[in-house]
Amino acid sequence: MEKIFKSESSLKRINKIRDFLFSDKWIAILFIVAAVFACLDSFYARGSDTNHQFAIAGTVVLAYFTGFCFLFTGDILAMLIPLMFTYLVAIRCYNSLNDFLSIIWLAIPLIAIIIFNLVVYRKKLSAKGSQFKPMMFVSFAVIMGGFGFISAKDYFAGSSIYHMLGMGFGMVLVYCYLYAKIDVTKKYSLIEQLTRIMVIVGIFATLMVIAHYLININLAIDKGGIFFIRWRNNISTILMITMPFAFLQGNKKPYAIVFGFLFFLAMLLSGSRGGMVFGAIELVMCIVMFVLYDKRRRLAYVIICVCVVFGLLIFLPQITKFLNNTFVRLFNVLNDFLIGGEDTETRVRHYARGIQDFLKHPVLGTGLGYMGNRDIFKNKAGALCWYHCEPIQIAASFGIVGIIAFVYQFIKRNMLIWKKATLFNMTVFLSYISLEMMSLVNPGILCPVPYLLLVTLFLVIVEKCDDGETQERIPIFKKFKTVFKTKRVSKK
Repeated sequence: MEKIFKSESSLKRINKIRDFLFSDKWIAILFIVAAVFACLDSFYARGSDTNHQFAIAGTVVLAYFTGFCFLFTGDILAMLIPLMFTYLVAIRCYNSLNDFLSIIWLAIPLIAIIIFNLVVYRKKLSAKGSQFKPMMFVSFAVIMGGFGFISAKDYFAGSSIYHMLGMGFGMVLVYCYLYAKIDVTKKYSLIEQLTRIMVIVGIFATLMVIAHYLININLAIDKGGIFFIRWRNNISTILMITMPFAFLQGNKKPYAIVFGFLFFLAMLLSGSRGGMVFGAIELVMCIVMFVLYDKRRRLAYVIICVCVVFGLLIFLPQITKFLNNTFVRLFNVLNDFLIGGEDTETRVRHYARGIQDFLKHPVLGTGLGYMGNRDIFKNKAGALCWYHCEPIQIAASFGIVGIIAFVYQFIKRNMLIWKKATLFNMTVFLSYISLEMMSLVNPGILCPVPYLLLVTLFLVIVEKCDDGETQERIPIFKKFKTVFKTKRVSKK
């Protein structure tokens, strides 16, 4: 931008705009705009899978807010804020591909702005990152998936190409782009800014669920508790990604710890079984991690945990009754998984079919775009025929080649995170591993935007901050060794 506007007064105005994009006022504007469209959708959709004109409109408006950021800055984190708000409104647009295609012309200015951003704020792509090689291996596995079996029609379908590029070579380019663009700066701390953004996203997601209940309070009363929310798994996945950052924020602002518990409450209210089970596991991991290593806030954690436990004991019958529908659905799927039957749930049938597909095509799998399983569930326009379980999806779609590539990538990701044990790195680990848990029952991390994109961003920031930002190492295994030694001494 400096090459276009060379006058000092113009550059000052641009820098003011760039500072504004990180300000509380700008985030408040985005928050309010997104909340208005989300609430309008909750009010007018009323459980409909087709009446989402307000969510569609909100997605477009927020996309243009994102475009505004792309126009004035090359800072990735400044672009991330409106992008996440856009996604949170967009998840409500179930089965709306044709509606978006009817207004595709609105994307032309946005595409022009993105091209402008890539040209004006360009940097030479960097393949120096530690994740480049494993991502390349995964890319080849994804592209080769289904060779010799999948039809050309399925392989070259739009949704198949998007996901293959998004999981493969396209994400490699994004990784190289992020690695070149993101660097430690004196303007702000990458760690603090990312933490702030993730907490804000989690707060908005939580309020979106609560507002949906308040607007549909009569439905909640009629059902006597949890009612169906189409976007429950997506919102729970976002909340699981953001939860550890609430605890990290509590490292400096104790009140932020409460947000972590509220995020889990929103997962329960969403009715997501994965959110209930894996969110509970994640919450325990966060509490254990930060009680052990955040000495300054240890008392706050203990007090909050005691209050929560007392609250659960006092209101246990009411809570159980309110969540009854989720418990019933959870026990049903467990029963189907262990016993089976004529009315076996769709997910369980997908798991069984995925194992069968892997055994039939063990080397390269059936391919990501394979549509041979639509007899189990007829996927909507623009969607893949998912197996709804990451390990099974990898095995069935990419075979042994894919398993090797994805396992190698998983190991390399964790080697990077655990290379330097800091509270931030452990926060990223909890966020990443929680996404992996949620991906056991949903497409999750296999969706390029936003989940795989967020993981890619997190890993770049971890690698940059390990050397560029001053961070205190935490004795990750020292506590456990001390406890073990104490027990041995007491026995003697």
